[in-house]
Amino acid sequence: MPVRFALFCLLNALLLSRGATADPAIFRDERLTVGAAAVIGEKSSQYYRDIVLATDASGRLQVVSAVARPLVMVDSVNATVIEGGATRSATLRIRGNKSVPCVSLEEAAVSRKDTVFTVVLAETLLPAGQPCIQVLAPFELDLPLDIGGLAPGRYQVLVNGRESSFQLTTGGSR
Repeated sequence: MPVRFALFCLLNALLLSRGATADPAIFRDERLTVGAAAVIGEKSSQYYRDIVLATDASGRLQVVSAVARPLVMVDSVNATVIEGGATRSATLRIRGNKSVPCVSLEEAAVSRKDTVFTVVLAETLLPAGQPCIQVLAPFELDLPLDIGGLAPGRYQVLVNGRESSFQLTTGGSR
């Protein structure tokens, strides 16, 4: 796997490891183990679990293994912003479908570049041999966005390719 992917794994692992339930990345015996990471590209994104990187002869990290997770289908994304006084918050309401009812949502990977938030939302894998009815399973998720310190303006949100936007009228502080 390419070095670029390894770097994306490292950087995006930091995004995912901010959650209270995420396991920290571990470097031991010249191997870096990362629980989850998202690779966010201009045209598409991917989500991986159980990533193992190892150092090569020159000391650079190379991806040894990673398990891709399927992205969920997103039907709609609506942003709600509450501004008032010194506090403000933003929440995304995401509606869509999992591939089957027997899988769960993975922790969302959220990244921001300039005025664009990108959210990668995947589902767990169905264990081999586990029977599950083959029907779509609707979900609804409320996902808080960190808007602290952002300047007033229009912000775009992309969730698995589905777009939304919101407007901030006041500046934030950190």
